[in-house]
Amino acid sequence: MKCEVCGMEQGFAHICSGVAPPLTPEEAELPPDGLAAGYYLRLAFNIVRWDDMAVRRAARDANSLFYGALLCAVTASIIFFVTSLPGILHRPDANFETIFLSILLGLLFVWVSLGAIAIVQIGLCHFIARWFLGATGTFVGVIRPLLLGWFVNSLAVIPVVGPVAAAIAWMFVFALVLEEVDRIGRLRAFLLSVGINAISLALLYLPHQ
Repeated sequence: MKCEVCGMEQGFAHICSGVAPPLTPEEAELPPDGLAAGYYLRLAFNIVRWDDMAVRRAARDANSLFYGALLCAVTASIIFFVTSLPGILHRPDANFETIFLSILLGLLFVWVSLGAIAIVQIGLCHFIARWFLGATGTFVGVIRPLLLGWFVNSLAVIPVVGPVAAAIAWMFVFALVLEEVDRIGRLRAFLLSVGINAISLALLYLPHQ
Protein backbone atom coordinates (compact mmCIF):
# COMPACT_ATOMS: atom_id res chain seq x y z
CA MET A 1 0.00 0.00 0.00
CA LYS A 2 1.27 3.50 -0.83
CA CYS A 3 1.69 6.16 1.81
CA GLU A 4 -0.86 8.89 1.12
CA VAL A 5 1.66 11.63 1.99
CA CYS A 6 5.04 10.72 0.53
CA GLY A 7 3.87 8.23 -2.12
CA MET A 8 6.25 5.47 -1.05
CA GLU A 9 5.22 1.87 -0.61
CA GLN A 10 4.66 1.41 3.12
CA GLY A 11 5.12 -1.65 5.26
CA PHE A 12 5.10 -2.24 8.97
CA ALA A 13 8.31 -0.25 9.41
CA HIS A 14 7.52 2.64 7.08
CA ILE A 15 8.70 6.03 8.33
CA CYS A 16 7.02 8.84 6.42
CA SER A 17 9.19 11.78 5.40
CA GLY A 18 6.15 14.06 5.34
CA VAL A 19 7.20 15.37 1.92
CA ALA A 20 5.13 14.75 -1.18
CA PRO A 21 7.05 13.31 -4.15
CA PRO A 22 8.20 15.92 -6.69
CA LEU A 23 6.39 16.24 -10.00
CA THR A 24 7.96 14.58 -13.01
CA PRO A 25 8.69 16.82 -16.04
CA GLU A 26 5.72 15.26 -17.86
CA GLU A 27 3.36 16.04 -14.98
CA ALA A 28 4.68 19.57 -14.54
CA GLU A 29 4.32 20.41 -18.26
CA LEU A 30 1.83 23.23 -18.82
CA PRO A 31 -1.28 22.57 -20.94
CA PRO A 32 -1.36 24.14 -24.42
CA ASP A 33 -2.75 27.64 -24.90
CA GLY A 34 -5.90 28.39 -26.88
CA LEU A 35 -8.18 25.73 -28.29
CA ALA A 36 -6.66 22.32 -27.64
CA ALA A 37 -9.40 19.79 -28.29
CA GLY A 38 -6.92 17.22 -29.60
CA TYR A 39 -4.77 17.46 -26.49
CA TYR A 40 -7.70 16.93 -24.12
CA LEU A 41 -9.09 14.13 -26.25
CA ARG A 42 -5.74 12.34 -25.97
CA LEU A 43 -5.74 13.06 -22.24
CA ALA A 44 -9.21 11.54 -21.95
CA PHE A 45 -8.11 8.39 -23.83
CA ASN A 46 -5.10 8.08 -21.54
CA ILE A 47 -7.36 8.36 -18.48
CA VAL A 48 -9.61 5.52 -19.64
CA ARG A 49 -6.45 3.50 -20.34
CA TRP A 50 -5.76 3.87 -16.57
CA ASP A 51 -2.80 6.19 -17.02
CA ASP A 52 -2.30 7.59 -13.51
CA MET A 53 -0.13 10.48 -14.75
CA ALA A 54 -2.93 11.61 -17.10
CA VAL A 55 -5.33 11.58 -14.16
CA ARG A 56 -3.05 13.76 -12.06
CA ARG A 57 -2.46 16.19 -14.93
CA ALA A 58 -6.18 16.57 -15.57
CA ALA A 59 -6.87 17.05 -11.86
CA ARG A 60 -4.57 20.10 -11.78
CA ASP A 61 -5.72 21.56 -15.12
CA ALA A 62 -8.63 24.03 -14.87
CA ASN A 63 -9.38 23.65 -18.60
CA SER A 64 -10.14 19.96 -18.08
CA LEU A 65 -13.48 20.93 -16.57
CA PHE A 66 -14.67 22.66 -19.75
CA TYR A 67 -13.37 20.03 -22.16
CA GLY A 68 -14.65 17.25 -19.93
CA ALA A 69 -18.16 18.74 -19.86
CA LEU A 70 -18.05 19.13 -23.65
CA LEU A 71 -16.94 15.53 -24.13
CA CYS A 72 -19.69 14.37 -21.76
CA ALA A 73 -22.28 16.25 -23.82
CA VAL A 74 -21.00 14.66 -27.04
CA THR A 75 -21.03 11.20 -25.45
CA ALA A 76 -24.57 11.65 -24.12
CA SER A 77 -25.66 12.81 -27.59
CA ILE A 78 -24.20 9.69 -29.20
CA ILE A 79 -26.02 7.48 -26.69
CA PHE A 80 -29.28 9.35 -27.37
CA PHE A 81 -29.00 9.17 -31.17
CA VAL A 82 -28.15 5.47 -31.22
CA THR A 83 -30.78 4.38 -28.71
CA SER A 84 -33.65 6.80 -29.32
CA LEU A 85 -33.44 8.30 -32.81
CA PRO A 86 -34.78 5.21 -34.66
CA GLY A 87 -37.92 5.27 -32.52
CA ILE A 88 -38.41 8.99 -33.14
CA LEU A 89 -38.06 8.61 -36.92
CA HIS A 90 -40.54 5.73 -37.08
CA ARG A 91 -43.31 7.38 -35.09
CA PRO A 92 -46.67 7.36 -36.94
CA ASP A 93 -46.97 11.15 -36.67
CA ALA A 94 -43.35 11.80 -37.68
CA ASN A 95 -42.76 14.99 -39.67
CA PHE A 96 -39.99 17.57 -39.70
CA GLU A 97 -41.46 19.62 -36.87
CA THR A 98 -42.17 16.73 -34.51
CA ILE A 99 -38.82 15.06 -35.25
CA PHE A 100 -36.88 18.28 -34.64
CA LEU A 101 -38.76 19.00 -31.42
CA SER A 102 -38.36 15.42 -30.17
CA ILE A 103 -34.62 15.46 -30.86
CA LEU A 104 -34.17 18.84 -29.17
CA LEU A 105 -36.14 17.88 -26.05
CA GLY A 106 -34.50 14.45 -25.96
CA LEU A 107 -31.01 15.93 -26.08
CA LEU A 108 -31.84 18.43 -23.34
CA PHE A 109 -33.26 15.66 -21.15
CA VAL A 110 -30.24 13.39 -21.70
CA TRP A 111 -27.73 16.17 -21.03
CA VAL A 112 -29.44 17.26 -17.82
CA SER A 113 -30.31 13.80 -16.45
CA LEU A 114 -27.01 12.05 -17.20
CA GLY A 115 -25.05 15.11 -16.09
CA ALA A 116 -26.95 15.23 -12.81
CA ILE A 117 -26.39 11.50 -12.20
CA ALA A 118 -22.65 11.83 -12.86
CA ILE A 119 -22.29 14.85 -10.56
CA VAL A 120 -24.25 13.16 -7.76
CA GLN A 121 -22.15 10.00 -8.09
CA ILE A 122 -18.88 11.93 -8.01
CA GLY A 123 -19.99 14.21 -5.18
CA LEU A 124 -21.23 11.34 -3.03
CA CYS A 125 -18.06 9.30 -3.55
CA HIS A 126 -15.86 12.28 -2.74
CA PHE A 127 -17.93 13.11 0.35
CA ILE A 128 -17.61 9.56 1.68
CA ALA A 129 -13.90 9.45 0.87
CA ARG A 130 -13.31 12.84 2.47
CA TRP A 131 -15.22 12.31 5.71
CA PHE A 132 -14.80 8.61 6.35
CA LEU A 133 -11.69 7.43 4.48
CA GLY A 134 -9.26 10.28 5.04
CA ALA A 135 -9.20 11.58 1.46
CA THR A 136 -6.99 14.59 0.81
CA GLY A 137 -8.22 15.68 -2.64
CA THR A 138 -10.79 18.27 -3.64
CA PHE A 139 -14.12 17.87 -5.42
CA VAL A 140 -12.90 19.96 -8.36
CA GLY A 141 -9.74 17.88 -8.58
CA VAL A 142 -11.79 14.68 -8.71
CA ILE A 143 -14.43 15.86 -11.16
CA ARG A 144 -11.99 17.16 -13.81
CA PRO A 145 -10.48 13.78 -14.83
CA LEU A 146 -13.77 11.97 -14.28
CA LEU A 147 -15.61 14.22 -16.74
CA LEU A 148 -12.90 13.55 -19.30
CA GLY A 149 -13.13 9.82 -18.64
CA TRP A 150 -16.94 9.71 -18.68
CA PHE A 151 -16.93 9.01 -22.41
CA VAL A 152 -16.33 5.31 -21.65
CA ASN A 153 -20.10 5.23 -21.16
CA SER A 154 -20.42 5.42 -24.94
CA LEU A 155 -19.77 1.66 -24.83
CA ALA A 156 -23.43 1.40 -23.80
CA VAL A 157 -24.48 1.69 -27.47
CA ILE A 158 -22.93 -1.74 -28.24
CA PRO A 159 -25.77 -4.28 -28.55
CA VAL A 160 -26.32 -6.72 -25.67
CA VAL A 161 -23.01 -6.36 -23.81
CA GLY A 162 -22.67 -2.58 -24.13
CA PRO A 163 -24.34 -1.42 -20.89
CA VAL A 164 -22.40 -3.94 -18.80
CA ALA A 165 -19.11 -3.04 -20.50
CA ALA A 166 -19.77 0.68 -19.97
CA ALA A 167 -20.58 0.18 -16.28
CA ILE A 168 -17.44 -1.88 -15.66
CA ALA A 169 -15.17 0.54 -17.54
CA TRP A 170 -16.65 3.53 -15.69
CA MET A 171 -16.16 1.85 -12.31
CA PHE A 172 -12.48 1.22 -13.02
CA VAL A 173 -11.90 4.80 -14.21
CA PHE A 174 -13.78 6.06 -11.15
CA ALA A 175 -11.62 3.96 -8.81
CA LEU A 176 -8.39 5.13 -10.47
CA VAL A 177 -9.32 8.79 -10.05
CA LEU A 178 -10.29 8.28 -6.40
CA GLU A 179 -6.99 6.55 -5.77
CA GLU A 180 -4.81 9.15 -7.51
CA VAL A 181 -6.62 12.35 -6.55
CA ASP A 182 -8.32 11.56 -3.23
CA ARG A 183 -5.41 9.30 -2.19
CA ILE A 184 -7.52 6.71 -0.37
CA GLY A 185 -5.81 3.49 -1.42
CA ARG A 186 -6.62 1.19 -4.34
CA LEU A 187 -8.86 -1.33 -2.58
CA ARG A 188 -10.94 1.33 -0.81
CA ALA A 189 -11.27 3.33 -4.02
CA PHE A 190 -12.42 0.27 -5.96
CA LEU A 191 -14.94 -0.83 -3.33
CA LEU A 192 -16.34 2.69 -3.03
CA SER A 193 -16.66 2.98 -6.82
CA VAL A 194 -18.39 -0.39 -7.11
CA GLY A 195 -20.79 0.40 -4.26
CA ILE A 196 -21.90 3.82 -5.50
CA ASN A 197 -22.25 2.72 -9.11
CA ALA A 198 -24.17 -0.42 -8.14
CA ILE A 199 -26.63 1.70 -6.15
CA SER A 200 -26.99 4.10 -9.08
CA LEU A 201 -27.70 1.27 -11.53
CA ALA A 202 -30.23 -0.27 -9.16
CA LEU A 203 -32.08 3.03 -8.79
CA LEU A 204 -32.13 3.51 -12.57
CA TYR A 205 -33.26 0.05 -13.63
CA LEU A 206 -35.26 -1.50 -10.78
CA PRO A 207 -38.27 0.87 -11.19
CA HIS A 208 -38.61 -0.35 -14.80
CA GLN A 209 -38.72 -4.03 -13.89
